[in-house]
Amino acid sequence: MRFPIDGHEIDYEVRGEGRPVVMLHGLTVDRRVLEETCEPVLASADLRRIYLDLPGHGASTGNRERASADNLVAALAALTRELAGEQPCLFGYSYGGYLAQGLLREFPHASGLFLACPVVEPDFAKRTVPLRHIAAEEPDLPFSSDPRERDAFDEIAVRRTREVLAGFQKVVHPANISADLEFVAQTRGRYVMARPYLQALVEFEGPASIVCGRHDHWAGFEDAARLVRVLRRADFAVVADCGHLLPLEAPDRFRRALREFVDRLGQTA
Repeated sequence: MRFPIDGHEIDYEVRGEGRPVVMLHGLTVDRRVLEETCEPVLASADLRRIYLDLPGHGASTGNRERASADNLVAALAALTRELAGEQPCLFGYSYGGYLAQGLLREFPHASGLFLACPVVEPDFAKRTVPLRHIAAEEPDLPFSSDPRERDAFDEIAVRRTREVLAGFQKVVHPANISADLEFVAQTRGRYVMARPYLQALVEFEGPASIVCGRHDHWAGFEDAARLVRVLRRADFAVVADCGHLLPLEAPDRFRRALREFVDRLGQTA
């Protein structure tokens, strides 16, 4: 299904019935990474899952002139209001986690917030990130003939194993090479939200969970700890021996955190 807004065509699909949850992925990937890693938990929950491709990603098209954090939040707010009403649950991974924080400003009565490896400090030079660390490395990994695959995997992976590479090849690399790179570049040039949103986090009363990789050298975990001091009902987990690919590198721990959040969400009115 398609949602036209602000010159974008946002492609989305809806799964299940129940409380609506809007699933937001990060830059250069698409909804496949969330479907692959979250559905094993969410499919059995009383949730109406709204998976979407951000503009310029996956099956969505993007208006490059409107590629910015503030404009993305505005477009996503319109889609969310149309499909999920005023009390959606928000799920954000990576840059999607940053956009989800902005969406709380638009939906002060959101039912819940789940952030996986979220971008918290948008200025990379100001982020607190750990030194590069390889937690596991298997020899002779079966990379494809596309050199972009290995370059991207080596740049981000902390656990360089066959299992993680298989997941990367299935849901990350295909999205990387199909993304509208000009749209992505324009977004990165206007990566920071100009409109304030911190007060919305302070006032948010719903359950929140944050899960990060201990060795995430892209978004880090220490900046995310600041959110725990702001969000009133936040759980916070840091998973050892994995990084920004946490949902693929530590799937059991990721799903445990997501399952616990879903349980907390079910206890709210």
